[in-house]
Amino acid sequence: MYLKAIELQGFKSFPDKTVLQFGKGITAVVGPNGSGKSNISDAMRWVLGEQSTKNLRGSKMEDVIFSGTDARRAVGFAEVTLKLDNVDRALNNDNDEVSVTRRYYRSGESEYKINGQPSRLKDIHELFMDTGLGRDGYSMVSQGKIETLISGKSNERRDMLEEAAGISHYRYRRADAMRRLDQAEENLLRLRDILTELETRVGPLKAQKEKAEKFLEYSEEKKSLDIGLCLHTLEKTKNTLREQEKKITVADSQYNDVCRVLDDAAKRIDNAILEAQRITIEVDEIHRASSQLEEQAALIESQALVHENSILHNNETIERIERDKENENETEAEIDNQIKLTNDAINELQAAIKDKKKELSGFSEELDLITAKNSESALESVELSEKMSELSLLIADKRVVCSTAVSSKEEIENRISVIEENELSRKPILDELEKEKAKAQDELDSVTAKNEELTNSLSGIELLATKRLEKLNALKEKENSLSNEIQIKNSRVGMLSDMEKNMEGYQGSVKAVMREVKHNVLKGIHAPVSQIISVKDKYALAIETALGAQIQNIITETESDAKKAINYLKENRVGRATFLPLTSVKGNKLNEKGLDDCYGYINLASELIDYDNKYQGVITSLLGRTVVAEDLDAAVQIAKQYAYKFKIVTLDGQVVNAGGSMTGGAKLQNAGILSRANEIEKLTEECKSLNEKLDEAKKDVAAQQESYSSLNAELEGCKAEIAFTAEEKIRVEGVLALKNGQLETILAAKKEADDEKENLIKRKNEIEANAKNAEKELVELQKTLQDVENDLASLTGDRESLQQKREELTAKASGINLEIATHEKEIEAKTEEVERLKGRSTSHKDRLSQLNDEIEEIVNKNKELTKLIDVLKEDAGKLRSQS
Repeated sequence: MYLKAIELQGFKSFPDKTVLQFGKGITAVVGPNGSGKSNISDAMRWVLGEQSTKNLRGSKMEDVIFSGTDARRAVGFAEVTLKLDNVDRALNNDNDEVSVTRRYYRSGESEYKINGQPSRLKDIHELFMDTGLGRDGYSMVSQGKIETLISGKSNERRDMLEEAAGISHYRYRRADAMRRLDQAEENLLRLRDILTELETRVGPLKAQKEKAEKFLEYSEEKKSLDIGLCLHTLEKTKNTLREQEKKITVADSQYNDVCRVLDDAAKRIDNAILEAQRITIEVDEIHRASSQLEEQAALIESQALVHENSILHNNETIERIERDKENENETEAEIDNQIKLTNDAINELQAAIKDKKKELSGFSEELDLITAKNSESALESVELSEKMSELSLLIADKRVVCSTAVSSKEEIENRISVIEENELSRKPILDELEKEKAKAQDELDSVTAKNEELTNSLSGIELLATKRLEKLNALKEKENSLSNEIQIKNSRVGMLSDMEKNMEGYQGSVKAVMREVKHNVLKGIHAPVSQIISVKDKYALAIETALGAQIQNIITETESDAKKAINYLKENRVGRATFLPLTSVKGNKLNEKGLDDCYGYINLASELIDYDNKYQGVITSLLGRTVVAEDLDAAVQIAKQYAYKFKIVTLDGQVVNAGGSMTGGAKLQNAGILSRANEIEKLTEECKSLNEKLDEAKKDVAAQQESYSSLNAELEGCKAEIAFTAEEKIRVEGVLALKNGQLETILAAKKEADDEKENLIKRKNEIEANAKNAEKELVELQKTLQDVENDLASLTGDRESLQQKREELTAKASGINLEIATHEKEIEAKTEEVERLKGRSTSHKDRLSQLNDEIEEIVNKNKELTKLIDVLKEDAGKLRSQS
């Protein structure tokens, strides 16, 4: 035996499937620290059943599964397979090559396989016992193991030496045997306790049995007495019932007569009640109509009173309006007098204003002439002043342009040099960002493509996993269905077996005889007839019907044996039974010509059963003259044909007896003693077949579970990788967005600097050109300004003399204008007073006209109300006479 290969997948640092081949020589694994050399020995120790995570250099068993890196996703399970050459049969296995596999999922599920078949950890331990290969074997020596072996305890060294000597297997078997013996001893102890307990119950149970047998005997006697009493009571009750029926008939006729009389009286009462109700309704209607007429009359009278009050109120209103008319006539005369006085005052004021305006027109002509000359001088002076101001501003601007041109030029040149320096320093940063952006974009495209690929793979795996899970659930459901069906059938078999064992359905005497046979009290007893024959289900009911009570007859070897059994029944008073001694019971078969050709004939009942040849005489005597037919019609036809000489039984249990009597009816389901044995045999065969199907279903479930678990692990791994790629995509998108932002910021700054540089150059050129033009224009503007100042000085003297004369005329005109304005205000006030008085006069006239109209309207209204009051009083009188 030697190690041929080891396969690792998902174990620690081996995410992909890795196969290490080993020859018959020495194989060394060399590498630097941290390269994973020790993971190989850990894998060998793990696949051989190591359960300690400390020995596997981890904190929990999940640590043996590859947990992923920055560039690779985690996997869902770890699997290690150890392949060993077994040509020399060093291992207790018939294959030339033995493979041991262990697989562990992140969910905590674990499984072991030997040559691909699921197995237990115990099987792996027993397989490698005495080979030195177990998880604690001496074939695997890790760091510090030699020191532990030397400095360890004596019992630890002894275990190692026993393993090397090949006796650990026997020690293990001895310990297992001792453990089982201890368990058996404990079971025996419990059985002894149970036996002791049951032995103490035998005496009381025997007494109870005797009491129960007496109770059954008395129960049968009581049952017969109850039946007789019930028959006597039934006959007595029938006579009493007939007398009561006669009385009931007479009472029914009397009751019908009384009911007819009561019906007539009830009808008359109902008619009287209806007539009284009708009269009451008419009276109520009359009272209600009278009340309504009284109410209407009262309402009309109240309306007449209201109208009379209205007439009185209207008369008072007419008197008040007449008084208002008299007051209005006095006020109108006063208003006309005031209007006349005010118009006279207005005429006087208008004449005075006319005189003042004539005097003012003379001053106005002279003042207009002076004002025109003064305006011309003022305009000319203003024009010269504005021109001088403009020239001064232009001269100041030109001087500023000349003075600021030099400093502005220097500032622009300094700013241009700074922009050029910034542009040179920005170029390498811009190139670097362009490269980083391109790299990030390539990385994003790669991650996106990988994510899409993984998503597509995940969809396919999820679909496949769903189908496998559905298939697994279907297989499990099938397994559960088979298990339930087997359990039901086994329960049925157990129940029927218990019934068969306890001889349910047999008479108490038969049970007593067979019980004594088991205790070797009675000899020469074979069995009841039902236990020596077997019959097909098709004929079971017919045979059981044909035998009837004879099916419980007991077969004995000799007449002497039958006599002993009868004496036992007699002495113990346990009932009666029929015994069939083989030495005395013989029978003759029915031999009628043409019977085989009859319609519906099947065979003689004795020919349809299987039994031992030594019981032929008994069977012939019981069933040799009984015919089995298909149905009752066929049985009747055969019986008629042969003059009712023999008994005929149908397949459904109907009987045509010899002599012509017939027995039949519905069969009792599952009541037959013969069918019980057949049912047990049938159910046993069905359970055997179902167990085979269940084993196949379990294998299918295990295979499908393994397939689903593997695919589920792959699904979890794919989800983990998708999550990792999604996170990576987010990270790369963030980097790309950052680089884009930085690049856009730098490009925007560069464009802004270029635009600024271009504008500065233009501005510099404009400043230089403007400075030269300003120097030329400054000389010309200074000369023009001197000429304007001279013209303005001569014009100012003429304006001062005109202004003095104008002020004198203006003062006189202002006095006259003030008087005219005063007169105009007085005229305006008088005019407003006249208008006000005229409006008041008009309103008085309108008021008088309105008052006349109101008086006329009230008079007409009083006339109408008087007529209406007469009508209302007349209607009220009519209504009261009607009520």
